[in-house]
Amino acid sequence: MKVWHALELEIARDAEAVVTSQLWIAGTTGIEISEDTRELITLRAWFAGAPDEGRVRAQVERALDLADLPADALHAIKSLTIPDEDWLLEWKRSYAPIEIGKRLLVAPSWRRDEVRETGRIVIEIDPGMAFGTGTHETTRSCLEGLERYWQGGALLDVGTGTGILAIGAAKLFPGARVVGFDIDPDAIAVATENAAINSVADEVEFEVNRLSSFRGEEFDLVLANLTADVFVSQAAEFAQVVRADGTLIVSGILLEQTGDVTAALEAQGFSVIEARPDGEWVTLALRAPSQ
Repeated sequence: MKVWHALELEIARDAEAVVTSQLWIAGTTGIEISEDTRELITLRAWFAGAPDEGRVRAQVERALDLADLPADALHAIKSLTIPDEDWLLEWKRSYAPIEIGKRLLVAPSWRRDEVRETGRIVIEIDPGMAFGTGTHETTRSCLEGLERYWQGGALLDVGTGTGILAIGAAKLFPGARVVGFDIDPDAIAVATENAAINSVADEVEFEVNRLSSFRGEEFDLVLANLTADVFVSQAAEFAQVVRADGTLIVSGILLEQTGDVTAALEAQGFSVIEARPDGEWVTLALRAPSQ
């Protein structure tokens, strides 16, 4: 009988980058992340053969020390051997519904029956090829920002990925104009399918495109969960798509990159409304200048 091998690690949230890098070095073929608490996450790293738990533990502990993180950032580690027929069940079990903010809940399709009567707005997203299933700090922070700052009108989701942010916007304010774009055609295919699953296919415009194509359009809210270098290099382009006094929410920024991103956007007239750290990441909400 075929079996699957994995290591399951419970770690402090701010140790995620350090630990996942060590798991890739150790030869993992893939890593799942599940949410436990605001402080803890569980990583399940899959391997082609039985991994050396002791060796991986030693590598992780050394990496934590070099990163000036406490030894107890690694709370637990254990080896798993899962029979082939149980693998899919185990994989699905790691994706639990996630409550986000005061009104939203993200759930995979196989948990939909559990969340129908929660009273929250449900966004159904299955793990797939595109980034953004609600489990990562940056996606969650963008959804929280969406809930706080989106008041309807027109919204642009830059680098939409799975479409989770655009779908959330459409569900929060039906009838608003919501546009999501990505440079990756596969991501747009996934986002379009997810919009249909969430019954908002007619509420969201998805397209393969670039930010420069929207120059001169005025969006009340622009969301972008990308990387710091994109915000620095394209700060002027972001300024050209947010209406006067509109809101820009950016994430995917490491804490140590906050100053560079803030400086680049402030040079375009934006002012920081809020900076919300989550683990090693920060999400910024900025106000566009008045015209």
